[in-house]
Amino acid sequence: MIKSQIKNLKRMTHTSRLIDLPKTSTFTRAITPDKRVPDVDTALANKDNITNTPRNLVGGGFTWVLPTARDEYEFLTANPRALKDLGLSEDEAQDPVFQLIVSGEFYQDKTTFLKENFPVPYAQAYAGWQFGQFAGQLGDGRVVNLFEIPKAFPDGENREVYEVQLKGAGKTPFSRFADGKAVFRSSIREYIISEHLNAIGIPTTRALSLTYLPSTVAQRHGAERCAIVARFAESWVRLGSFDLYRWRGDRQGVKELADYVINELFTINGVKFQNFEKIAKLKPEFFKDSGVKLDDLTDYDKMYYETIIRNAETTAICQGYGFLNGVLNTDNTSILGLTIDFGPFSIMDKYDPNYTPNSEDHEARYGYRNVPTAIWWNLTRLGEDLAELIGAGNELLSNPEFAEAVKEEWEDAIIKRATKIIETGGEIYQYAYTKKYVETFFNRLGLSHELIDPQNPDLQVSNVIQPMLDVLFKIQTDFNLFFLQVQGIDLGAASSNYVEIAEKEFLADFDFNTYRHHKEDIVKAISEWLITYHDLLEKTKQYKETTPKAADYNPKFLPRNWILDQVINQAQESRGAETSYLEKLQKMSSNPFDPTKWGDDLKELEQSWLLQGNKGDEYAMLQCGCSS
Repeated sequence: MIKSQIKNLKRMTHTSRLIDLPKTSTFTRAITPDKRVPDVDTALANKDNITNTPRNLVGGGFTWVLPTARDEYEFLTANPRALKDLGLSEDEAQDPVFQLIVSGEFYQDKTTFLKENFPVPYAQAYAGWQFGQFAGQLGDGRVVNLFEIPKAFPDGENREVYEVQLKGAGKTPFSRFADGKAVFRSSIREYIISEHLNAIGIPTTRALSLTYLPSTVAQRHGAERCAIVARFAESWVRLGSFDLYRWRGDRQGVKELADYVINELFTINGVKFQNFEKIAKLKPEFFKDSGVKLDDLTDYDKMYYETIIRNAETTAICQGYGFLNGVLNTDNTSILGLTIDFGPFSIMDKYDPNYTPNSEDHEARYGYRNVPTAIWWNLTRLGEDLAELIGAGNELLSNPEFAEAVKEEWEDAIIKRATKIIETGGEIYQYAYTKKYVETFFNRLGLSHELIDPQNPDLQVSNVIQPMLDVLFKIQTDFNLFFLQVQGIDLGAASSNYVEIAEKEFLADFDFNTYRHHKEDIVKAISEWLITYHDLLEKTKQYKETTPKAADYNPKFLPRNWILDQVINQAQESRGAETSYLEKLQKMSSNPFDPTKWGDDLKELEQSWLLQGNKGDEYAMLQCGCSS
């Protein structure tokens, strides 16, 4: 069947077809495989079902594995923006071979994908700290990595390929007690949020397509139908990938993976550690008093700092948009600083620093206020994973004996240096986070970055952002719609009457009888912040050419949890037959700044969804569990 479809398919008349793109697999070329499945021939033979049987790997960072065959596949949709970024035409979504590949069905015929020069798929091993406790080996328990393909629009700052994988593709050695499946409900959520985050500028993994599995059932809240999400990212390496090698005591594995990250992920057009080098130029004093000079840093030190900066900046942007992932364990933290593995996520409706979207996160470890600390905690674990490499310094790294073992007389010096590197990493994290945090809010407020002191961005946090957040907490207006509201206020037209603006724009429907703050106190807080904000707007005018346009950073639509629930209910109740809500949500969430791309269909539904933060408390601050 597959061979005949490929043979009879006419070539598309646009850019590229997925089947024709060059495909690589740098991870499997660079990383040592599972010792029990040392080569692709052993994997394809799959004796005793070894690649699909849960077990602990005694060595190696991955195992080759093919997607599990399903009784039925029903392709539902592919995201046009994702197709474009892969250099594919929107018509590619209608290509039967494309649908076979992104569902995993293509791999049922080993001869076909090998003949087409496809790499053999694999599942990655990793470990992880989950809610502060080490969980041992985890890994891709329902994910199969297919191949890398070139980006259509490389930017010179990030890796130039995407790695495509299938989530919900069946059991692997890392499935543990799970079934290798992904339920339809959670697959829709991930499919939508991935592309929405990309659209608003948050570094993230991406979602290419969604395939429904009508005859595949998983036991979660009850018996639930399943699906497969084809997703892609510049890399799927996690902090937990390093946790695995440290847990095993595999020094060579740590070095092997670190070398891969340095050479494949952090070297762009021959330039290494671009984000670190920018910070080092801005804040060279980090390395003057730390005991480790800038000129003495090794590539492993810089790799660690590059990962810190990328994660700090992504965390700051997420905070600026009120996006919460809900589970930020080390296995859910990307080495590239991407948002990854979406379970109980949410977009915070009202500003509440104690809010967590995860109903199982009873201590709010991953709640809004705690997210920056949680990510740094994870990065500290990475520093411990890399302790020998970042503690060695250039002299020991060039010593052939160090590659064999750590001598006792070296230990104190290694621990001392590694501790200094990690402590300096904490300062870099705080600086990179704060700088990007201020820049994100300034973008949303239409304020020039020239007003930010690059040496001390904390000043703008205390003078501008924190007073704004205090106002948001007091009035409990919608967090994201607030910026659209501010964007539309003409402060210059009535600059002398901030009290009137505060009452008219923010308190017209406010019920003071149900809140503990006096009206005078709230009006005073809003008007004082408006004065500060207006002063900055006036100063921004001198930087007109470089001032961000607030409209480019404040989405007109966000996929709230209650909207996702409506879409999921329609798709589930129809068993995938009715997806009009899904298609509508895809258009709106993937093009959140541009209503002209939302289509002419379902306009009443569109207007209902645009109420967003004005639907009442029963629609706000919703939570969900980890089950997917």
